[in-house]
Amino acid sequence: MSSTTPKKRVEEAALPEEQVLEAKTATAHQFVTFATGSEVFAVGMDLVQEIIRAPEVVRVPLAPATLEGLANLRGKVLPIISLRGLFGFPRQEHDDATRVVVVDVGQALGFVVDRVSSVIEVEPEKIEDVGTISSTVDTKLLTGLIKDVGGHSMIMILDFARLVEREFSDIAAVSRSSGLSDSMVGGEEVDRRQAIDELQLVSFHVNEQEYAVGIDAVQEIVQVPEKIAHVPHSESHVLGVMTLRNKLLPLVSLRRLFGLPERELDEKSRIVVLVFGGSSVGLSVDGVNEVLRVPKTAVDPMPMLLAREEDLTDITEICRLDEGKRLVSIITVKNLFRNSAVKAALAVVVEVEKEAGTGDTIQERAMDEDEQVVVFRLDKEEFGVPITNVEEIVRVPENL
Repeated sequence: MSSTTPKKRVEEAALPEEQVLEAKTATAHQFVTFATGSEVFAVGMDLVQEIIRAPEVVRVPLAPATLEGLANLRGKVLPIISLRGLFGFPRQEHDDATRVVVVDVGQALGFVVDRVSSVIEVEPEKIEDVGTISSTVDTKLLTGLIKDVGGHSMIMILDFARLVEREFSDIAAVSRSSGLSDSMVGGEEVDRRQAIDELQLVSFHVNEQEYAVGIDAVQEIVQVPEKIAHVPHSESHVLGVMTLRNKLLPLVSLRRLFGLPERELDEKSRIVVLVFGGSSVGLSVDGVNEVLRVPKTAVDPMPMLLAREEDLTDITEICRLDEGKRLVSIITVKNLFRNSAVKAALAVVVEVEKEAGTGDTIQERAMDEDEQVVVFRLDKEEFGVPITNVEEIVRVPENL
């Protein structure tokens, strides 16, 4: 639970001062009330961690439509969920009144509401059963009904745990993150652990969102070839095949794989060649950013409620950079190669090779030893160095 006090929570929602004092001193049946669409709802104060303005979010590919994205809340990844979307209300752009109510349902989740109304204290006899009301909201998602309190004729008390369970039905269990250990260790031990507990990632962007994969899984990064051989009757996410050093390489569109808007490949686009278990596949991305060295303490697991089925578990971790202002989604290559879309792309190459009578399949030939080289350009010439000699690739700093 956040250490934010009730007073601070209410102040962030810009509530009147007298209601702030009431929230601090009242001892029973306190509720935060808020409006979404045409309805007014309430949630118990004991479940509310805090109330914040709508933050910037990172979109999650293939996530439920009601998930607006992921935000950074003081170093923790916070899923942001649209209540309008959950209740089927028309979409509305955020404005100055929009707030995110952070609720504890076993893990912290942020729910976007149109506006926060007030903090109220309700006597038990004023809370009625929901069995007899008629509303646009499923009464199974309510725990009670408040009438004629706070200037509203009817306020519905939401059961957020049941709401999340219904809308994200594949959530098997919701566990609490333990956070960092409170035990202190010596400076030398910290330095030693930091040297070991680092991830080296290659980051790239697709549809203005940043993703990354482990550098050990990156065979190379190449420009989009002039000619891509399209394969008839292949899946829509398979761009086709290209020739890379006399081998056929299947190409998969990461935009299509993640259900993002289509865009033509251009001179800035790149093919990230990934290798796993002797197989190689090329992912088309909008552009490559840099090589990152990230401490594992800056990496959080993807919130469990975002895992919907086996094919949608490609992103398993979120990396927090620049003091949490920059969130990078980490793609697990092992899971990616288990994805049915990538399997279909590899199968396309096998079929093409069989029809061409080339003998060994690409998986068998990929077992040959290859030299991995980082290629860079000086003036009009290209040079390369072995990837084992490259510590990292970074942008030129503003100040030298």
